[in-house]
Amino acid sequence: MKPHLLRIEAFGPYAEPTEIDFDVLSDEGLFLIHGTTGAGKTFLLDALCFALYGEVSGDRNLKGLKSDHAEPGAVPRVGLDFSCGGVRYRVERSPAYSAPKARGQGFTEKAAQAVLFRRTDAELEPLASRSTEVSREVEQLVGLNAAQFRQVILLPQGKFAEVLRAKAEEREALLKTLFDTLIFEQVGFWLDEKAKTARMALAEQTRGQEVLRRQAAQVSTPFAMAEPLQGEEGGAKEPADQQDLDRLRERIGSVVAAAAVRYHQASAALEAAQAARTRIDREADRWDRRAAALARLHELEGKQTVVADFRQRLQRAERAEVLRASLDAEAAARLALTQLQQRLEDGLRDAARARDAALALPAPLLRLNVGTLPSQEQLAEARSALAAWRAELTVLVRQALEVAQAREAAREATRLATAAEGSLARGQAARESCQRQRQQDSEALQRAYTARDQLDGLERAAREAQQRLDAVVAIEAATAARATAVAAQQNADGELNRCQDTLQALRQEQIAGMASRLAGNLLAGDPCPVCGSTDHPAPAQGADGAVADAAIKTAERQLAAATEGARRGAAALATLEAERKALLEQAGAAALDPQAAAAAATTAAMALKLARAQAAEAITLQAAIETHDRELQVLQQTLQTATTEQALQRQAASAAGQRALTLQAEIVRVLGEGVEPRQAQRGLEPLEAALKELASGAEASSGAQVRLQQATGRLLQELSGTDFSDSAAVRAALKEESWRQELQKRIDTYDRDLIQVRGLLASEDLADLPEQRPDTAAALDGLARADASRNAALERQSEARHADAEISRLGEEHRQGDRVLGQRQEQARLLNAVADRCLGRTAPFISLQRWVLSAYLADICRYANQRLELMTSGRYQLRLTDEGGRGGRHAGLGLRVLDAYTGEEREVSSLSGGETFQASLALALGVADTVQAHSGGVHLEALFIDEGFGTLDPDNLQLAMDELDRLRDGGRMIGVISHVGALKERIRAGIAITAAEKGSRATVCRTALG
Repeated sequence: MKPHLLRIEAFGPYAEPTEIDFDVLSDEGLFLIHGTTGAGKTFLLDALCFALYGEVSGDRNLKGLKSDHAEPGAVPRVGLDFSCGGVRYRVERSPAYSAPKARGQGFTEKAAQAVLFRRTDAELEPLASRSTEVSREVEQLVGLNAAQFRQVILLPQGKFAEVLRAKAEEREALLKTLFDTLIFEQVGFWLDEKAKTARMALAEQTRGQEVLRRQAAQVSTPFAMAEPLQGEEGGAKEPADQQDLDRLRERIGSVVAAAAVRYHQASAALEAAQAARTRIDREADRWDRRAAALARLHELEGKQTVVADFRQRLQRAERAEVLRASLDAEAAARLALTQLQQRLEDGLRDAARARDAALALPAPLLRLNVGTLPSQEQLAEARSALAAWRAELTVLVRQALEVAQAREAAREATRLATAAEGSLARGQAARESCQRQRQQDSEALQRAYTARDQLDGLERAAREAQQRLDAVVAIEAATAARATAVAAQQNADGELNRCQDTLQALRQEQIAGMASRLAGNLLAGDPCPVCGSTDHPAPAQGADGAVADAAIKTAERQLAAATEGARRGAAALATLEAERKALLEQAGAAALDPQAAAAAATTAAMALKLARAQAAEAITLQAAIETHDRELQVLQQTLQTATTEQALQRQAASAAGQRALTLQAEIVRVLGEGVEPRQAQRGLEPLEAALKELASGAEASSGAQVRLQQATGRLLQELSGTDFSDSAAVRAALKEESWRQELQKRIDTYDRDLIQVRGLLASEDLADLPEQRPDTAAALDGLARADASRNAALERQSEARHADAEISRLGEEHRQGDRVLGQRQEQARLLNAVADRCLGRTAPFISLQRWVLSAYLADICRYANQRLELMTSGRYQLRLTDEGGRGGRHAGLGLRVLDAYTGEEREVSSLSGGETFQASLALALGVADTVQAHSGGVHLEALFIDEGFGTLDPDNLQLAMDELDRLRDGGRMIGVISHVGALKERIRAGIAITAAEKGSRATVCRTALG
């Protein structure tokens, strides 16, 4: 990282804008920052650190960074142009501060702000715009965080000796901030956790082995209790190792073998009991079958009488079945005749009711006698007369329909005439309403024409009133701007006077110190530019307050800027004066009464708005009037049409009514008063149906009587050759087919069962049986006892086999667990050893992190000794020691110094003040070199050293300056903060810091003496 340009404003002691151009100073490589005590030399380093990281290098409070000398409204700012890796960047920051409120009394808190740019050609590309984002980006660009930056680039006053004389734990904390060794500490903790995990796994594996042995003892306990070996007292001893498990496995094997022998013996006894039971069960089954057959035979012989009756009833039913067809035919014929006679009686009653209900019947129908069944000729005559009368009624029905149509036409014509009359009345009312609306719109149109004629005058009045109001409002802002401009001009004039005084004073001081400047450039043997002599016996001595040419140029630039500012302030004030005068002229008398001006502008605007609204209605009103005229024409035509329609419909209603009266009179003449043709026609339909039914019923009745006589003769002829006395006896003997089949089935079953039982009793299988039934219960009881014994033996054998298998499994798991246990013991031992070594719990009692930090510290000492030997003429070297001794918490981080004059090492606290500064400076530079070497690409192109040179004698100061010259020759820019006079003779470029009542000023000088 290399700084180029630092800008400060209202920051710390610097109230006015200040710029430090490091590019001018980098030409020399080594420059001096000097000034009186408290002028603000160290604060330049604070500004540099704050610009990059938002932090200050010292112990200052971030909330008090705003300059006390700046104006209350001034904004504290720090900007830095720097480069990294050949790319140039700009960072700008503003700390948190308190600013006066824009309105009212008091202050408001302003938050810190930051922005980072990358310069490409002549443009600035924003990279980050938040404080935390800017700090993060800067860390990535520079390669150092704020703490590292302050340690290796900004070497603050008083910190050299602290670094050198720090205790081991303090030095360890410093090295941790410079070098990222957290991973090594985490490795130690990680290994310790792994060791703990390995120990826990080892303990868990040991407990698992104990559990396996305990489970094996529990599995074998039942067998040890039941069959204890010699030396055992009612229980099994828990195995202590794998050999005990193997012996336990052998013992359970002998138990399994004994259980197998007992199982085979019990199985043989069970087979014998099963054979005995089978033989007894077979003999008992034969005895039971013979007893059942005898009982069944006795039962069948008791049913012989009932079966004989079944046979007789079945034979009589079969004989009656032969006569079933003739019997059913005679019954059907008799039923059909009875039904026809009943239907004829019903038809006569229906015919009488239908004739009584019919209206206006002819004479033949009225003379017909329906009390008894008429003859075929009478029925035919009545039906013919009824047909003729139906035809005549059809004509009358059509006439009645015409009457109804004529009456409906008369009613419709009357309705239309009434509607036409209503439409005529509504049209007249609509015409009157339209005429009134047209009159109103005509009056409104006249008012709109009047408003349109007034628009120009109203617009002009409203515009003038608003312009006066705007001028009145602008006068207040113009007055305030004028006051601000007056104050700004006064400040600019004051700044111009101050710059003139400063330039005059600097020129006088420069003239006064001209002799010392000329003497400073004199070299032995060169002629003097004034007298020409090569002998310089008494050259003028330099003064601390000498003024350089660069300071004069800076003051001249400031004077030119102040002159331009005063000119711009005067021009701005003149412009504001002219604008305010123009506003007063435009406002006129309204400037004295702003409220009246506002009211006048509002009144004029409202009048204009109302006139515009009325004028805008003219076109709409004109169109409305034209619409009203068209509506009036349409309404006039509608009224004429309604009048004509009313007259026509009244005439049509009169004609239709007259035709209806004529047709109705003809219907009354034929049917009589009060009889409707449609009603009379509907009354004929039931009478026609009744007469038709009577004619068909009379014909069917004659045929039914003939069929009944034929069926009766055939039945009597078939009964003459049977044992049935009449048809009732035949019907009593008749049975359904299913009944006869079921009865035949029962008879056949009885015969078959009787033959089967008698055959079974005569078989050889049921011969030679004892009188008493064999005892099957005793055989079953013996079988149960044998089966229980075999099951008990089988269960014992199964339990023994299960125990044998379980103990075998547990033994194998225990054997495998022993192998795993050995592996875990070895792994736990190794992890514990490595973790203890990395955490410093074993010899040499140095942790891994401290060992790495010790290596870094060794590199720092190596780099530091290269410079310390030169600065001390080879006398001193820094040595790394094992401070803390065996088991020390910070072993390996101690520092001692080797004195080449005595050949002995001693404490660094024994060094003198100057020696301490030399050793501390060498150590600090060694830290910077080591950080750069280990940061992978971080190139440190600048170094700032704050004080400490005052402790050196002239010779040692010369050696220290020689070392700084070597650093400068390597391309690094070195800034030294000091007020040691001897440094001003050695360093030809620098920054002069001067303190004043209104804040400090920083000036870049080409030479420190100038």
